Amino acid sequence: MRTALRRLPFSHPVTAALILAILVALGVSYHGRSTPYNNDVLLADAILHGHLWVDRHDTTIDSLAYNGRNWIIEGPVPGLLAIPQTAVHHLDANQTFEAIVLCLIALVAAWRLLRRLGLNEPRTALLIIFLFAGTDLWWCSMLGDVWFISHTSAVAFTFLALDEAFGKKRGWALAIWAVLAFGSRFTMVMALPLYAFLLWNDATTEERRRRLIDYAGVVLLGFSLWIARNVAQYGTWRDIGYTMFYRQDPWGQPEGSPFRLSYFPYEFWSYLFQGPVVVEWRQQALWPIFKIDTKGIALTFTSPALVFAFLAPRNRVTWALWITILLVVAPSMFYYLNGWVQFGMRHALDFEPFALVLMAMALRDRAKTPGWLIGLIAWSCLMGVWGVWYWDTFVRTGN
Repeated sequence: MRTALRRLPFSHPVTAALILAILVALGVSYHGRSTPYNNDVLLADAILHGHLWVDRHDTTIDSLAYNGRNWIIEGPVPGLLAIPQTAVHHLDANQTFEAIVLCLIALVAAWRLLRRLGLNEPRTALLIIFLFAGTDLWWCSMLGDVWFISHTSAVAFTFLALDEAFGKKRGWALAIWAVLAFGSRFTMVMALPLYAFLLWNDATTEERRRRLIDYAGVVLLGFSLWIARNVAQYGTWRDIGYTMFYRQDPWGQPEGSPFRLSYFPYEFWSYLFQGPVVVEWRQQALWPIFKIDTKGIALTFTSPALVFAFLAPRNRVTWALWITILLVVAPSMFYYLNGWVQFGMRHALDFEPFALVLMAMALRDRAKTPGWLIGLIAWSCLMGVWGVWYWDTFVRTGN
C-alpha cells in the first residue's frame, strides 16, 4: 500500500503543492461557467435521440447546414464523452465541466509519462506547470467551447497514448488512446506512424508482430467507425465537413479547399511574430496597458520555453518525435484560420505533447536544471495567467 501511495502524483510535497495550485487556478477561472458554444452537448443529445443531426444552425458554433440538416463538423469524441452528463441534465449539461475533467486527465497522464521518462518529481512538476499554464491548455479548458474542448480532449488522449508507448507498449491500448485523440482533433491522425514506430523500436521480432497487429486492428476499427459517421452525416466515406463549412463561412471561399499555400504566410506570422496590442489613446497608455489581439499571440511571446526541446539528444526516438511534430503542425500551417478567437496559438496544442517529451529528454540527463529554462517557464506561465485573467475580465465575464 505504501509503495502504491508513493507512486501517486501527490506523494512529493512539491507536486502536492502544484496539484493544489492547479485545482485552485482551474476553480477560480472556471467559476461554474457553462459555455454556450456547446456543440458536444448538442451532439450527445442528438445521439440520445437516435440521430447525428442537431436542431441548431449557427455558423458561430460551426454548425454545418447540409442536405436539409445541421451537423457538427468537429471530432465526435467530446460529444460521446458528454453522453452520461447529457442523459441526466439534457441540454443543460455543462460542457465546460467536461473540459476541466479532461484537463486534469491530461495533467495526470503527462505526469506519469514524465516520471516514466526518468524525471524526478521537482523536474516533473516544473514541466507540468509549463504544460498547464505556459501553453493554451488552461485557457482552452476553463472555457470549454466546442473548438477548445477538442484541444483539451486530444491532449489528454495523446498523453495517455504516449504514456503507453513509453511504458507497457500494449498495441491495442495505445491504439484506443490514439483513436480517441484523432477523434477529438483530426490532425492527431498524423501521429499514428510515431506510435507504430515506438511499438516496433527496441523489441523482439515476436513482440513487434504481436504489438503491431493489435495496434493496426484497433486503428482500422477506429477508421471504420469514422467512415460510418461520415456516411451517416454526409452520404460519403470522406469527411467533407470542414470543406463544406469553409464554403459557407464568410471568412472562407465559395469553392475549393480550406487548406491552401496562400494561407501559409499568415500562419507563419501568427505562430512566430504576432504580439500583444498596446492599449493607448494619443500614445498615452490606458489600462490594462496590453490587450490580446483576439486572433492570438505568437508562441514566441506565450511559450518561449518550448525552445528547450531543441536541446534533446539526437537518436531514433527524438528524430521520430521531431518528424511527428512537423506532420502534426503541417495542416494548421496551411489552414484558412489560425484559430481565430484565442489567447495564444491554440493549434500548437496539437504538437506540444511531443515537444514536452523532447523537453523531458533534454532535461533528464542534466545535473542541474538550467536557470534560463526556469526563467522561460516562469515567463510562459505568467503569460498564461495574464491570458486567462484578461479573458475572464474583459472578454468572457460570464459563461
